[in-house]
Amino acid sequence: MTPSALLTPDRSDLDRQLDRLRVQHGVPGLAWGVTNLDGPQLLGASGRRHVDRDDPLGVHDRLHLGSCTKPITATLLATLVPDVLTWETRVTDVFEGVHDAYRDVTLTHLLTHTSGLPPFTQDEEFQLAPTRETPREARDAFAAWVLTLEPVAPLGSYAYSNAGFGVAAALAERVTRQAWETLMLDRVFRPLDLRSAGFGWPVEVGPNEPWGHRWKGDRWAPHDPRDGYRLHAGIAPAGDVHLSLADGLTFARDHLRGQCGHPGLLPAEAYTVMHEPLNADRNAGLGWGVQRYGPNSVKRASSHNGSAETFFAVILLLPDDDHAFFLATNAADTAGHEAVNQALGILVPAFTGAHVG
Repeated sequence: MTPSALLTPDRSDLDRQLDRLRVQHGVPGLAWGVTNLDGPQLLGASGRRHVDRDDPLGVHDRLHLGSCTKPITATLLATLVPDVLTWETRVTDVFEGVHDAYRDVTLTHLLTHTSGLPPFTQDEEFQLAPTRETPREARDAFAAWVLTLEPVAPLGSYAYSNAGFGVAAALAERVTRQAWETLMLDRVFRPLDLRSAGFGWPVEVGPNEPWGHRWKGDRWAPHDPRDGYRLHAGIAPAGDVHLSLADGLTFARDHLRGQCGHPGLLPAEAYTVMHEPLNADRNAGLGWGVQRYGPNSVKRASSHNGSAETFFAVILLLPDDDHAFFLATNAADTAGHEAVNQALGILVPAFTGAHVG
């Protein structure tokens, strides 16, 4: 499909379909956005910021990304290549006392979940994790500790790991002597003008932002950001960024254009590297999941989803169909996942005529 053949769905019908879907799944709020290479962004939202209040969810509200943070952190690392780091920089080039199984682990392994590091997806994995006064110090101590643990898979085998992104960020922090948060601001957020982007729960920015929700018993329970639950600083680079629909689409469009050969935040060739699968058997790029779809499976798709148990988000890039999508709900659990994924199933064919498995 060429850009001139792109579809223009009826906006009011889309809004009705997506709000009906939100109600069907019972999630408090649902936000969605669509863009292409050069055209305007289309944004939509329905429902509430907080399940027990009448405050409507808005298209400019901040949304917590969970693991959709990973492509952004990987992009940050790409801005340091080749002047400061290379994709083949090894953890042993920077860290001492590393477990022998990790001696050949590179930045590429860390960003493609092939390092063998433990997953750190469950709370109990953090019971022995070190803590420090500042996020940067905590991340450095966490990375040094993680690199002494037994591997969960051989080097080169796929094993999903939040820790890998924490170690990658700590590696960059040691080399640049700057915190991951500062690097993100200076090398990604500000250059792309992502003014809403920040760290932690959206409602910590101000009271007029969405609350996340978790299913408890028979209802959605708002997550109070004061209750102490937050991601450990060691895995913040894997999952603790928030931003608005528009800024999420701006980031997505930068990669969409890069996949089509246009330089942006990165040189054009860097996007090619990031969106190529590590090998033919594993759909893992650098910070992205990558796959093929369409007739004869020739069209490219890059995506990521994410949840820190209170929001659920998805970013999808379809460079051969000239579109990118960003969706989120302020609820996790099965209903939140299904609402977002089914909304994507409405939006993708509506704008491109394509169906992505």
